[in-house]
Amino acid sequence: MKKIISYMMLAVLALSVSACDCAKSCDKPAKKERKVAVQMWTTHFHHFDDAIKQLAKLGIKYVECYPGQKLSASMPKAKFSHYMSEAEKAYAKKVLADNGVKMIAYGCTGAKDEKGIRIICQFAKEMGADMIVTEAKEDTIPLWDKVCGEYGMRMSLHSHERRPKQPEYKHYDPAFLMTVIKDYKNVGICADNGAWSRSGLDVVGGFKTIKGKLFEIHLKDQKTFNDLKSLCTPYGEGVLDMKAILAEIDSQGFDGYFIIEDGSYKDYVSTVEKNLKYLQNN
Repeated sequence: MKKIISYMMLAVLALSVSACDCAKSCDKPAKKERKVAVQMWTTHFHHFDDAIKQLAKLGIKYVECYPGQKLSASMPKAKFSHYMSEAEKAYAKKVLADNGVKMIAYGCTGAKDEKGIRIICQFAKEMGADMIVTEAKEDTIPLWDKVCGEYGMRMSLHSHERRPKQPEYKHYDPAFLMTVIKDYKNVGICADNGAWSRSGLDVVGGFKTIKGKLFEIHLKDQKTFNDLKSLCTPYGEGVLDMKAILAEIDSQGFDGYFIIEDGSYKDYVSTVEKNLKYLQNN
């Protein structure tokens, strides 16, 4: 009888410990799945239709398209852009739909005046996107904010790396971008952390600087730091602290897309696969 009671007490104790462990684990919020997209510049050596089919096979469901990519081998003169004909747009839409891929953003692009901005906004909205990426000049920012508001769109101001021969170019500096867009509701920042790194800027610090205005991310790792000619490398294989970067982005409650962009190589498949896996696991 004593042995039976002892076994029963052990069983109860084990259940209690198990329940306690479960309660502790249940208290932890489930890790939020990252929304991953690919900037089509990553595939710029290839036709749009072929690249979309390949990305879909890799499990990519979202893309940011850019103006200038060759549309299809069957349309030698056609290029993806807001100036496509109705037939070309219909073809691009069909390629996306048939492969279960959504265009979530468009850029980098630009316009000189309100008419040009409206053409871009109308095109992006027609294609299903709600974000436009530009390197707009400061005097056009109010127009972008106004027109994007009318179309239910947002514009992200993008930066490329520092330009020694163009000292007037300051868009590579996130602090400068904040002074340009801080007063606008529909205009934010597209953080290209590769451009920051190549320009010698602290990447984690850059994300902290633009907190509250981070609309989009062109996420990169780099082979070297403070090197204007540095090439990208798969996440976790370069010099940047990718885990610290992701931790800072997550701490801001970012709910946008982590956009893979690396147009350095004709064979983009391996890079996209590695980067997708990294974002899924970190």
